[in-house]
Amino acid sequence: MKYRRFLTMTAAAVVVASAASAQTIEMIVPFSAGGGTDTVARAFAPAYGEVLDQTVIIKNLDGASGTIGANEVARARPDGAMLGYLPIGIAIQPLLRKTAYALDEFTYICQTTSTPMFLMTQADSPMNTVADVIKAGTDGRVMYGSSGPGTLPHLAAAAFAAATEINAVHLPFKGSGPAMNAIAGGEIQLMAETGTVLKANGLKPLAVFAAERQPDYPAVPTMAEAGYPLEFSVWQGVFGPKGMKTEDVERFATACKTASEDPEFQTHLQRTGTGYAYKGPDDFRAFVEDGAKKNAETLAAAGVTKCKRDADPLLPLVI
Repeated sequence: MKYRRFLTMTAAAVVVASAASAQTIEMIVPFSAGGGTDTVARAFAPAYGEVLDQTVIIKNLDGASGTIGANEVARARPDGAMLGYLPIGIAIQPLLRKTAYALDEFTYICQTTSTPMFLMTQADSPMNTVADVIKAGTDGRVMYGSSGPGTLPHLAAAAFAAATEINAVHLPFKGSGPAMNAIAGGEIQLMAETGTVLKANGLKPLAVFAAERQPDYPAVPTMAEAGYPLEFSVWQGVFGPKGMKTEDVERFATACKTASEDPEFQTHLQRTGTGYAYKGPDDFRAFVEDGAKKNAETLAAAGVTKCKRDADPLLPLVI
């Protein structure tokens, strides 16, 4: 009996100790199936599982702007059996409302994508450059739209308006579709969105919120070239719960780099207009935390939150 109990306990210990290397990985996507984050995650998962020699299963857990799924990852056991494929939104939501998680409750494993935002207007707009927008917003006012308060399109456009000190009014909509209808109808003059939205709606790009010009739009200057070094992108990456072992994090991050360079995954990114960008654990964490601090200031300046500029964006905030 004692020998059998010893074997049982030993087996259990082995399972716990090797969870990060032997079990099936459940990867949480905090949005419904078929969405942008989900399709990229499903393209990434097979290569990631192959490199890790494990089975990676996508689990969609949507709701509350992605915070339900993000909280599930933050509250998981730090044994590597559950990870999250999470987008930038999970770093913005704690700035807008009280969330059940904070940004310091994750293990940062890797960044996989980064798709820059463009400042855009109607195809037949008399504004052709950033200078034209500044003149229009100085002589009069410009209306800019977004897919909702606190979304990345709102943040990028609001930061641009603040940096240029133009007279700009924000008009939020319930999603990119209604916002595109509004810009097509002349209700708004400006939007900040990705190249996919830009191309699909036949809009005119004025500048890109990125460090470098984009291959698909080589003639479009960066914001820095226009005199305003602003960078905003839709990123995605792999997260785990806080407290994961260093060796497990290193293994997951190394596999992430290999999987993100997989030809089939790269083909998917090119086909969907999604930008590739890998960052390891330390660089990824620093990138997210720095972005959260800048976004907290932008949101506060835009009056979206009641947080002060010196508030800690790494902790949940209450409006």
